[in-house]
Amino acid sequence: MAFCKHCGGQLPAGANNCPSCGAPVNDGTAPNPANYTQYQYQQSAPGGTTEAFLGKDHTAEYDPADINANKVACGFVYIPIMFWLPFVACPGSPYGKFHANQGLVMLLFCLAVNIASSILGALWAIPAIGTLFGVLGGIISWLGGLCELGLLIYGMVNTFTGKAVELPLIGRITLIK
Repeated sequence: MAFCKHCGGQLPAGANNCPSCGAPVNDGTAPNPANYTQYQYQQSAPGGTTEAFLGKDHTAEYDPADINANKVACGFVYIPIMFWLPFVACPGSPYGKFHANQGLVMLLFCLAVNIASSILGALWAIPAIGTLFGVLGGIISWLGGLCELGLLIYGMVNTFTGKAVELPLIGRITLIK
């Protein structure tokens, strides 16, 4: 069963145009969507599952020369306090500005996790329910640390390979324009 890459409608076998939206089945810019499964359509559609969880890929929006010249400096912004590095190392770079924003969003995420776990940990002294808050603070701290490590690795790998991909779930936030 095949699906239209534009509207997701079901395509009959051998169709040249989608019966739902009229879009050509193969416009020559992508693999023939008549061969897509519904899962592949959902993964490749803008706003689809992959984009929602792994972040939107903005690599095509940046000059390849800018990417190659600044990918090393931009890779270090994912160390939480280093978001400012592209403003010093490559101040006029749109690619650097994108990664500086991602680094700042990650820093704020790390701060939020640490504040939440500290507040819950401080409630440890409350009789009867303090243990619950202390355990919850520890769990948030541990899971938040794992998430922070995952975001750090994900961001650095994408940047050092010359990509401009948003961080999963939090990368759509734009603080630096």
